[in-house]
Amino acid sequence: MTGTVDVRGVSKVYGEAVALADVTLHVRAGEFMTLLGSSGSGKSTLLNVVAGFTEPTSGSVEVDGADITSAPPYKRDLGMVFQHYALFPHMSVFENVAFPLRRRRVRGGELSERVAAALDTVELGALRDRRPGQLSGGQQQRVALARAIVFQPRVLLMDEPLGALDKRLREQLQLEIKRLHRELGITFVFVTHDQEEALTMSDRIALLRDGRVVQIGTPADLYERPASRYVAEFLGESNLLPGDVLVRPEDVELSPPGTALPAGHEAVDGKIREVIYLGSGLRVEVELRDGTRLVARTATRLDPPPVADDPIVAHWSPRVRITIPSAHPSEQQ
Repeated sequence: MTGTVDVRGVSKVYGEAVALADVTLHVRAGEFMTLLGSSGSGKSTLLNVVAGFTEPTSGSVEVDGADITSAPPYKRDLGMVFQHYALFPHMSVFENVAFPLRRRRVRGGELSERVAAALDTVELGALRDRRPGQLSGGQQQRVALARAIVFQPRVLLMDEPLGALDKRLREQLQLEIKRLHRELGITFVFVTHDQEEALTMSDRIALLRDGRVVQIGTPADLYERPASRYVAEFLGESNLLPGDVLVRPEDVELSPPGTALPAGHEAVDGKIREVIYLGSGLRVEVELRDGTRLVARTATRLDPPPVADDPIVAHWSPRVRITIPSAHPSEQQ
């Protein structure tokens, strides 16, 4: 099973509105590629072009080297998971998962075996006779996943599949989707607006803005080596310093005035404006003398504990400074 996806020069125009502008993207066989961006960035439009639900104005889409630009969705051999599940309410879990196999004329024992295997993969074998209305949101999403993988597609497309779930369940299913990806070896193309979700789950991320891909790379590439100010600000909290320099909050250390600092550290004086307890640590906002705000994320136990209006020294090693290019280079894929 392979599953390379090549988007070549794809544009989509609605009247005067440009949804996609000459997008080129290569998805490697077996990788977890995330299309990340804010609302209106073009990420879902791009996924729908690959799926066949949206016809591009120009450009082409290939899977394993075969041009599928004009093929209808049901002939593309691609699995699809939607945000709102799109399950048939009158069908049992078994019949929902069996539906794409019946469309492909799979019958009898083979159908039963493949449905059972898919349901076992998402740990829902015991609920095969229930209907969607009898399931929780997380269980319904697992049914949608089972239905998408039961016919063994070369590529699995997912459009904000966790967007309707609460935070705890969302995080649980993130881990389950990663497990599925590892076990199945299928190429995943995943759409989200959630930066933490993208950083957690992806092999590579394509960040879109205004219908264009502004950077492609591993999570570490985008977080630690942003190609532009936009990328730096979109992914995680950023302390942007003069000279297009960025320091991430987790790299900022805080010390009381007069404390001896590590050799070579850069330091600025300020006062604490706000302290937020996060459970795993503290988010401390510092106001510098010129009015600039700087954020530090640090361990919960600080001695003495930080208090609003206390004077403080924020400092960091010069090794953690990230220089942002004045203009991002041509997208590298």
